[in-house]
Amino acid sequence: MFDLEKAISQWLRSFRKYRAFDHGSVREMELHLRDHIDDLIADGISEKEAFETAVKEFGDIKQMAFDEFQTQKRKPTITSLIQTAMFKNYSLITLRSMMKNPVSSLINLFGLSIAIGLSVFAYAFAQWVYSTDQFHEFKDEVHLITYSANSDGNLQVYGQTPRPLGEMLKQDFPQIQKVCRLEDRNVVVKYEDNVYHERVRFTDHEFLEMFTFPLKWGNAGSLADINSIILSEEISVKYFGDQNPVGLDILLKFDETRSKVFKITGVAEKFPVAKTIAFGFLINFQNLSAVDQDYNFHDWTKLVNATFIQIKDPQHLHEISEGMEKYKLIQNEATGHRMAISSFGLEPFATLHKNSDDIKNHITRSSSSNYSSIVYLVCVAGFILLLSCINYINIAIVSAAKRLKELGIRKTIGASKANIIIQFLTENIVITLFALVLGLALGMTLFIPWFEGMWGFSMGFSLARGKVWAFLAAIVIITGLISGSYPAFYISKFQVTSILKGSLKFGRKNTLTKAFLGVQLVVATIFITLSVAFTLNTNYLKKRSWGYENREVIYVAVQDQAAFEKMQAAMAQDPNVISVSGSSHHVGRKHKTTIIEFPDRQFEVNELAVGDNYVQTLGLTIKSGRGFNSDSESDKRAVLVNETFVKNMTLQQPIGQVFRIDSTQFEIIGVVRDFHSYNFAEKVNPTILRVAGKEDYAFLSMRITKGTEHDVYKNAQSQWVQLYPEIPFNGGYQEDAWGAYYETIDNYAEVWTLFASIAIILAILGLYGLVKLNVEGRIREFSIKKVLGAGLPGIVDGICRQYVLLLAIAITIGAPTSYFLVKMIFGMAYAYHMPLTFEVILLGIVVLIVAIIFTIGTQIRKVMISNPVEGLRVE
Repeated sequence: MFDLEKAISQWLRSFRKYRAFDHGSVREMELHLRDHIDDLIADGISEKEAFETAVKEFGDIKQMAFDEFQTQKRKPTITSLIQTAMFKNYSLITLRSMMKNPVSSLINLFGLSIAIGLSVFAYAFAQWVYSTDQFHEFKDEVHLITYSANSDGNLQVYGQTPRPLGEMLKQDFPQIQKVCRLEDRNVVVKYEDNVYHERVRFTDHEFLEMFTFPLKWGNAGSLADINSIILSEEISVKYFGDQNPVGLDILLKFDETRSKVFKITGVAEKFPVAKTIAFGFLINFQNLSAVDQDYNFHDWTKLVNATFIQIKDPQHLHEISEGMEKYKLIQNEATGHRMAISSFGLEPFATLHKNSDDIKNHITRSSSSNYSSIVYLVCVAGFILLLSCINYINIAIVSAAKRLKELGIRKTIGASKANIIIQFLTENIVITLFALVLGLALGMTLFIPWFEGMWGFSMGFSLARGKVWAFLAAIVIITGLISGSYPAFYISKFQVTSILKGSLKFGRKNTLTKAFLGVQLVVATIFITLSVAFTLNTNYLKKRSWGYENREVIYVAVQDQAAFEKMQAAMAQDPNVISVSGSSHHVGRKHKTTIIEFPDRQFEVNELAVGDNYVQTLGLTIKSGRGFNSDSESDKRAVLVNETFVKNMTLQQPIGQVFRIDSTQFEIIGVVRDFHSYNFAEKVNPTILRVAGKEDYAFLSMRITKGTEHDVYKNAQSQWVQLYPEIPFNGGYQEDAWGAYYETIDNYAEVWTLFASIAIILAILGLYGLVKLNVEGRIREFSIKKVLGAGLPGIVDGICRQYVLLLAIAITIGAPTSYFLVKMIFGMAYAYHMPLTFEVILLGIVVLIVAIIFTIGTQIRKVMISNPVEGLRVE
């Protein structure tokens, strides 16, 4: 026969054996234990079963209560509360709580680790961008010479310089330590059976002294020898594998008749990942005379790609800038004041990559867009971190609702409000540490490699740098405090009596929690809309017309007129070739910048020198006027212009208008529809087409029968190999002229889709926690409703009513915010994009609503399939 009183006495003695518990504390626990047993017996449970159930609940926290009391024996100051023993105790409590609530723990860890992983990725990207070009020893002393000139009524900065400027600077200014000029040319490089088209950089021997590119093998000073060549490590591996090639000879073919053998005298070490200037081949600048016998190093009308100077004392910069005024006069007189230079300038190399978007025809890679990307990534990572913290708060409140009796016992035995706050904050820090480990793993093995693989580069992220650990420590502290403060302070306010008697209605109407959820829904709306917009815009750009028929066109790069004529004759035998045309330039591959002169103004335009039937071969559309006549002498002074040209020049009647290029007069005979020479990221520029001399032909273009592209391309390759076995074939499909552009815009859509997916998952988890809290707190209410005959509509109304208004407010705020953000980002990221309408926003909202309905539906289903009898027995 079970004796309830004897059992209670024996259980209480197990507390009394610890001297830490005084008589009052044990007595209060006895009263609460008896109340709990009475409630269980009232529900129809036997005395033995009720005692065992109650003891189990109280017994699970007995050791924790004892540990808490042991901590309280010390002076309850802030200093004592953060001692190692207490932290160890709270850490054990955290682990025990995580094991008891695995679902909630996994949700918390998932949200925080994803957010931390994205933060690590954003940090890695920012670190890479800010370290760009900072490895150069003399980055603060080296400057790029620029010039400013009036272009289309605006002052434009250019990165090119007159050919003689570098030598004259060296002679006129002793303050300048070093000068180097750079000019790049396309050549064919041959070593044994390896033959490739390559880009060679001609430069002065000071290049390797001014820029920090240490050599793996060889001597940097050998660049002063006009017969020497220095390779990058990548090029060395491409041609020679792991072999040291120093001392070997390599052939450079500049054109069909000019070539030169160079001796390899150096191989550079692998370049740092964060760079904007590099090289594959370096040869002495004087070799330009071997490329072009008419090359005049003293011609002020011609430009080199770049001129760099090194000045040790920054105080000399102003003096040199003022001294370059005399070169402006020489330049303008030599060019006849065509595109007259307004001034010369000096751009520090340390910041050149940041400002090069404002410099036209510069030689370095611009990273200004990367700085904009940092802003986007930091905002995204910050929002995701905020969402995960909000999500943690909601889930933490749900978990804490199951630990109320534990909190009551702690307060009964003397735990203060500060103790409870410290406990919950400590628990959160421990969970955040777990999330840090997972987030760091996600960042380094998933997010960073995914992004690097998508864009084809390496950020060189490493944990070996000290600042990384400072950043990670800050993430743990900030995340831990933000996500843990509200639950800790909120829960610590509860009264002992209310907790242990079960009269506390925990989390039923928490306005702040719902406000948090509202913020999540607004942010989720924004991210989903951005993802939808980028995806739809990608499809729009893929279907956008290039302005001409690019599908059935193949092009081949040729060395000269003779090569063109041989290939033309060979391909004319192919029945699938409809027309063949030659050109000096080619849409999507090459153009020339030209200054045109009207009587009262000058403009900079793009120029394409083409054959007389090039317009028909490419499928350009003539909107008005006519095209070029075959072999017409008069058309050699005629031009076609595009619609943007007419618009920018404000020409009412463009046909018959005349202008000058280099003192030669040209007449507009036709207007062609705007066409995209390059990808949609670049706006269509004013463009002219004029007849090219056959001696200047560098491209052969073919219009072919639809469906025969592959066969004709293979035939062109075969014919080329027969004609020029030592020169690699250089051609392609016109529809591939933009390279990886479509892959790039796909990447944009993929990135935003990832962000949107994470945002909606975190928002849904937050909603799940709040709905779950609401449902669990109303189990008895729903059970009574079901017993009284309530069906699905009543249950749905009871659960969803409070969230309908919340969702409506979130959409009201999120929809217009999304619209303006999409408009702003599209305006910055794309020169051309799809028309923005509220249908795009509506589609994003629909996606969010469907996800919310599914989430709430899981809880509705749980209530509907639950047994009301079991629900009525819930405390």
